[in-house]
Amino acid sequence: MINLKNITVQFTQKKREVTAVRDVSLEVDAGDIYGIVGYSGAGKSTLVRVINLLQKPISGTVEVDEKDLLSLSSTELRAERKKIGMIFQHFNLMASRTIAQNVVFPLAGSGLTKSERRKKVENLLDLVGILDKKDAYPEQLSGGQKQRVAIARALANDPKILLCDEATSALDPKTTLAVLDLLQEINQKLGITIVLITHEMQVVKKICSKVAVMDNGQIIEAGKAVDIFSEPKQPLTIDFIRTATHVDQAEESIFANSPGQIVYELKFSGASSSEPVIIEIFKRFGLTASILYGNIEYIQNTPLGTLLVSFDGNVDFDQVSEYLNGQNVKIRQVNKAENEVSKDENV
Repeated sequence: MINLKNITVQFTQKKREVTAVRDVSLEVDAGDIYGIVGYSGAGKSTLVRVINLLQKPISGTVEVDEKDLLSLSSTELRAERKKIGMIFQHFNLMASRTIAQNVVFPLAGSGLTKSERRKKVENLLDLVGILDKKDAYPEQLSGGQKQRVAIARALANDPKILLCDEATSALDPKTTLAVLDLLQEINQKLGITIVLITHEMQVVKKICSKVAVMDNGQIIEAGKAVDIFSEPKQPLTIDFIRTATHVDQAEESIFANSPGQIVYELKFSGASSSEPVIIEIFKRFGLTASILYGNIEYIQNTPLGTLLVSFDGNVDFDQVSEYLNGQNVKIRQVNKAENEVSKDENV
C-alpha cells in the first residue's frame, strides 16, 4: 500500500542545511494501523507528509497503491491525494462554517448532486457520532468533537489511507481513548489503512498493529507492535515502553521508599503470562518473592506482563534465571542509579 524507499528530506534554516529525514525506508501494508513514534524533532511529521508529497524528498521513491507519486503530473498527483485523507493536532476547521459545511467542503467538484452531498455528509457525521451537531459551529464543540469533525471531513472523498499527525495530542486522556476507538472502528469497518504519528507510546499500545520508532531523522526500530513491546532493542524504544507501561514510575516509588532494596524485573509474554512462575520459584528453589509491582498489557490481543520483585533467601540466582528463560520469562536486575533496567543483565 505505502512503500517509501531511501527517503531523505532537507531544509534550509538560517542559511544552514538541516536533514529532517535521513535515508528512511518504510513499508505499510493495506489495512494496517501503523504507528510512527518519536520525540519532537525526530522527523516523524516530515516523513508522514512525504506520503502524500506535501513534503517532497530530495531523494528516494514514494509508492502509494502501486503508483510512483514522484513521477506524476500535478493533475495526476491531485487525483491521488484525494485517496489520502489527513487529520491534524489542531483540527484545522473553518470557524465561519457549520460542521456540515466543513465536512462537505472537500466534495466541491466531486460531481455529486446537492442532495447526494448532503446525504454523504450526514452519513459521515453519523459514523463519527456527531450528526446532531451538523448545524453547529466549531467554537461550540469540544476538542474531541472537533476532531471527530476533522475525521469525517478527511473521509469525505472515500480515501484508502488516513494520515493522523498527532491527532490526539491536544485532547484529554478520556477523549483520546474515544478518538482512538473511533479510528480503530473506521479501520475495521471501512478497511482504511491508517498511519498514525505520535510521541506517546500509549497511543501505539492502544490501536497500532505495527510501529516504527524514529530518532534524529532515522527509523531505529520497526516491526509488529507486540514484538516491539515484548522485545525492544533500542534504549529509546525501551524508554518509551517503560513510560507507557508505568514501570519507570513504579521503580521511582520503590527506590524512594526502600532505598537499599534489590529489585528485579520479570517480563512475560503470551502463554507465560498465565503461568504460576512465582509459586514455581518457591517450590523449586525455596525462594520467596515479594511482588512490588505488577502489570499486564494486551497488545494486539497478546498479553505482555511485567513484575517488579525482590527475593529473600540464599539461592543460586543463575539457576533461577536458567529456569525462567526456559519458561519464556526474562529477568533482569534494575539499575537503581539510572532508574532503568541494566543492559542484558541476567540475575
